[in-house]
Amino acid sequence: MIGKIKSCIGGFSLFNYVIDDEKGIELLRNNLCGETPIELIREMQIIQNLNQKATNKLISMVLSPHVDDGEKLSKKQLQNLTKEFLKELEIDVENSQFIAFLHTEKRHRHIHILLNRVDENGKLLKDNHIGKKAQWAAHRVAEKNRLISAKQIRIDKIKEADSIKMDSKILRKEIYQKHLNAMAAKPRTMEKYLSEMMKQGVKFIPIINKQGNLQGFRVRNMETQTEMKASEVHRNMGLKNLLDSGLFFQDKNFDLSNAMEESNQFSIQKVHEESIIAEKRNNNFSANNIFAFSPNIVDHTEDELKRKRKKTFKRR
Repeated sequence: MIGKIKSCIGGFSLFNYVIDDEKGIELLRNNLCGETPIELIREMQIIQNLNQKATNKLISMVLSPHVDDGEKLSKKQLQNLTKEFLKELEIDVENSQFIAFLHTEKRHRHIHILLNRVDENGKLLKDNHIGKKAQWAAHRVAEKNRLISAKQIRIDKIKEADSIKMDSKILRKEIYQKHLNAMAAKPRTMEKYLSEMMKQGVKFIPIINKQGNLQGFRVRNMETQTEMKASEVHRNMGLKNLLDSGLFFQDKNFDLSNAMEESNQFSIQKVHEESIIAEKRNNNFSANNIFAFSPNIVDHTEDELKRKRKKTFKRR
């Protein structure tokens, strides 16, 4: 059930649209005798003229039950729902001027209510935040009568969306932790990294653009079969950042864009230079054996022998 409401100037066009026997039937009225739209307008204007300050002297409302509920509800039940809706809005259903007209020309039946905003003392019905009040009024009437509430449907959808968002946040955190675990194993190539992630139940699915280049990856959690972009999990898992971290494609399994290929070649060159430096260090270590003679080491053996001879000579 949905409730809509607004204050307006009113006029013949509105009354003529609402009160139309070809569209439906009159459901309820109070303190009105007129039969035609123009008669009803003039009847309300008698009281509206008591207030010369206001511009919007009419309240236009729509009370719309859910399609399934609308088909089942009787005329008497719809009349009761209309009264309950007005009471929820703190409208005096005994003294106010209003007419309720049920439109049945469509499957989704709904009730139009035209209410004189000015009372017999010339006072105006307050219309501040009246739209929100109508939504909650319809929600309370639906709950009371065990009908479907549009407000509740929206609340449930928000809760569901929040739940999905929270589950997604937890999943992204878990996948990123697996990424950190894989990087802790210090893979040198993208192939090794992807293999490490697959061992942890995360599959990387290539995203190929129209030019046939590898644009990035989607990741799939194999346990839940949930998919998302790798960069959505964490920016460090985006293809560009993975290549910038030092990983590179060992085999030409994918065509890379110019920027990606430049990062890939840079990583390959860096690894090549590191291996050359490491090899030189190993060779230098082997050549400089710690037991080999060093010209920087002074041999004090001869001096020690001379000192011993001098001591022996003095004793004699």
